[in-house]
Amino acid sequence: MVDNPFVFVWPVDRDGYAIEHVGPTGTTVLGSVQYDVIRPKGGPLLYYRPLDEHPGLWRQFVETCSSIEGVLTFVREFGLLTDRETEPADEILRTAERIRRIVTLFDEGDRAGAARLLNLHPPRISEPLYWNDRSARFETRLVPFTLRHALLHQAAETIASNYQWRRCRNEGCPHWFRLGQGAHTIRREFCSNRCRVAHARRQKQEAAAHA
Repeated sequence: MVDNPFVFVWPVDRDGYAIEHVGPTGTTVLGSVQYDVIRPKGGPLLYYRPLDEHPGLWRQFVETCSSIEGVLTFVREFGLLTDRETEPADEILRTAERIRRIVTLFDEGDRAGAARLLNLHPPRISEPLYWNDRSARFETRLVPFTLRHALLHQAAETIASNYQWRRCRNEGCPHWFRLGQGAHTIRREFCSNRCRVAHARRQKQEAAAHA
């Protein structure tokens, strides 16, 4: 693990995750309570930096998590949204739906509406002060408490700075990248040269097959 309070890191179980059906745990007026949880398989943990390595993760999360199968796909790559041992799949789906509504408002140009929705449950962030040897001064860092709060933080930054995003054009690539000042040019279509080359190779193969 990266033991640095000034950098947000998050664990992923290298052995993967599984859906476990839980219930009944009691009864309600509607009957027995049953739900699905996502449980890690107990393998060694791999730590990564979501904010630094995946700046468009919040958009990928929304696009991927539209079903329980999609939730499992996301979690296997990026981990659970909280630091609990297990997490109900419905909680992840609800988070995805909430951020999806924020995305819709933002993409429609309603930044104020997106901000109001996000502010109903804003991300929990710590702001530690640290000494930067390179700049020879104290600086602050915004460090989310969990991956859920990191995704909300990415949404908040987008709304505040009016960032624009684009999904990689390469078929099968789920990554989003930022456009504009301090990021990629508006003409950029692929998240990486690897995806650009793969797309060109696929087009060439398809053209040859139909020749």
